[in-house]
Amino acid sequence: MTRGEAAARRGYTAQSYMWALEEGLLPYYRPGEWFMQDNAPIHTARACTEWLEIHGVATVDWPPYSPDLNPIEHLWWALKQKLHKLYPEFDYMSDSQASWEAFELGLHEAWAAIPDSLIRRLITSMPRRLDAVRQAKGYQTRY
Repeated sequence: MTRGEAAARRGYTAQSYMWALEEGLLPYYRPGEWFMQDNAPIHTARACTEWLEIHGVATVDWPPYSPDLNPIEHLWWALKQKLHKLYPEFDYMSDSQASWEAFELGLHEAWAAIPDSLIRRLITSMPRRLDAVRQAKGYQTRY
């Protein structure tokens, strides 16, 4: 994903997010699937909302106080744990180009080591997650 040159701290903008969706979502998206994103300002920007509608991408209506609902948060945690187990030295890596290249390779290896069963379990837990959020009226749940 290309960062927005005009964004604060060179972060992402609605425009750079739409470019990422063009490259990373459209080639893989199938009609009838649901696309999950949170309520980050770039995700809810009018331009992004219109872009998703124009391209026929169905999105999940996201409660405002439920970052715990997104299963990717649990996957990030698993990735960090796996990376630390495989490469504990990355906790103290330098800022050199070589260190960053090794880190990238380590991330790929850690990602490949995450069991598919975890990903399936996170996906199949979505109905329970959604129900818990509804019961909590959009606030934090045990997930």
